[in-house]
Amino acid sequence: MSFLIRPVLQTWEATLTDHSASVRTARHQVRRQLAGWGWEGERVDDLVLIVSELVTNAVVHACQGHGEVRLYLQEFGGDCRLEVWDSRFDLPLRERRPRRFNEGGRGIELVRRLSFDFGVITRRGAGKRVWVRVLLDPAAQPPPLAS
Repeated sequence: MSFLIRPVLQTWEATLTDHSASVRTARHQVRRQLAGWGWEGERVDDLVLIVSELVTNAVVHACQGHGEVRLYLQEFGGDCRLEVWDSRFDLPLRERRPRRFNEGGRGIELVRRLSFDFGVITRRGAGKRVWVRVLLDPAAQPPPLAS
């Protein structure tokens, strides 16, 4: 008799203040949570860099000293979805071409390149969620959704 091992949905969430120190806290907490789920290596580093970029954007551009940032992490069979929520419902600033010596303007492009999938969900009065999906094995197909 053979047994089919089904992946288990694992979830985690945290609420951070809209302070620059929250970026470091987010990196630390996401790294620790992924390690607890058995993730290691480059994909963890990618997710930590992604959360750093998205929380920085939320703190600097969306919250501006008024509110909080929420993190949501879901993992299912090697498919990890990270969401960063802030209270503004407007879309992130339009994509811009970074200038040679400017520090800003590269974060969202970096997030896109490191992720399997990427998007934004907005609702007036309910804020926005910027989400990304990262696969533990980039060559693998994402696990099928449960029926």
